[in-house]
Amino acid sequence: MSLNYAFAFSLFLLLLVGLNLYFFYALNTTGKKPLPYTQPNVKLDLGPSVFKDIYTYFNYLPKQYKTKNPKFIEKQRDLISLFNSSAGTNSKDVLYETEKWVSDESLFPHTNGAPGQILQAIQNSQIALVDNAPKGTQLKLLLLLEGKQKLYFKPKRYELDNVIKGKIYAGYDRHNSEVFAYYLAMVLNFKWIAPSVIRKIHIDKDIVPKATLALNKTMVKNESGSTCIYGKCFYCKRNETVCPDQNGEIEGAAILYLDRQFKIHKSPWRRSYTTRKMEWEEDNNFCKKVIGTLSLKRILNLIDVAVFDFLIQNGDRHRYEVYKDQIVLLDNGKGLGNPTVDELDILAPLYQCCMLSSKTWQNLELLSGGSLSETIELLAGYQGNKLATEEHFKAVDRRLMKIYATVQYCIGKYGSTKVLKKN
Repeated sequence: MSLNYAFAFSLFLLLLVGLNLYFFYALNTTGKKPLPYTQPNVKLDLGPSVFKDIYTYFNYLPKQYKTKNPKFIEKQRDLISLFNSSAGTNSKDVLYETEKWVSDESLFPHTNGAPGQILQAIQNSQIALVDNAPKGTQLKLLLLLEGKQKLYFKPKRYELDNVIKGKIYAGYDRHNSEVFAYYLAMVLNFKWIAPSVIRKIHIDKDIVPKATLALNKTMVKNESGSTCIYGKCFYCKRNETVCPDQNGEIEGAAILYLDRQFKIHKSPWRRSYTTRKMEWEEDNNFCKKVIGTLSLKRILNLIDVAVFDFLIQNGDRHRYEVYKDQIVLLDNGKGLGNPTVDELDILAPLYQCCMLSSKTWQNLELLSGGSLSETIELLAGYQGNKLATEEHFKAVDRRLMKIYATVQYCIGKYGSTKVLKKN
């Protein structure tokens, strides 16, 4: 074979490959337009091929995921009836019945307007005693109500438009994230979460006269003469206080105390909180090891939690609590930090295991086209709560699209029968 002939033949092969590539590209992009979302910051140091594949599916999702699902109308109407029902109820009776609730389906009653009644009771019940809640890493108070029920109170640390930069677990807990997480769980049909609502407490009327001696010891006066609290916790410091606003009130998340016995487990997908990488961060086949140690039900439960955490960007679930063989969604204050960042590695349980409960998938598909954020905002409004900025609401809908894309990536890789599991 002469040199000229070999060169000509090589050129022909290159041309043939180029034409095939162009044909494939044209075939896969005809009639498709990329989503009108600007791409937020994404980490590409973990499994870059996985992330790139997910983003490919994200940019070319079918139309059904970009528009509202008409099947959701009835479900939204049912949710509204649950939260827009509070008149004519006695707060003590509501909380007493809630405290005695026994069910394998949920932590609290979720029919006949019960959620709205519970939130109204949490928001308005008289406070009998206030103490430090020493467990945990950040300041929170324990409120004893006149009916003897208890609430955790996580005070406001940031304005809603404050953007938390840095690590996914950076900053103080966000009180609005705790409440947002509750409504999110209700819309997702995740019923293993404590009811939570925004409440304002007057420092001189509701706290100082009813404070325990231990709480009094963690109070100081600021330069303007207002009483401030620094509390008792792992990271509590005397110079990092919570002070009342100009009306003498402290805003926070009032969370119904769960008087239950939980079993605590370390999450397989926990972070190291140092520069050291965990095994799951370096091995995209990590799920094979998890499958050998946990039941399918528990793995699917952990994947549900990952979906939940990804939507609010809570990357701080290093452990999880279990009650009646269900993971309880506690400590959701590290969400809603930065609406421009989507940490895809929170979804590692989903894209590494490529499994999802079929019930969860059906619920997620109903929430397309902005229905998720719209419903959360609507339900929170019945308790007078503004929980997030418009940027955060948009971010939640955008992240839902990325969950769709991740599931489609898994289905494309393994088929729907292997990915979607009945449980």
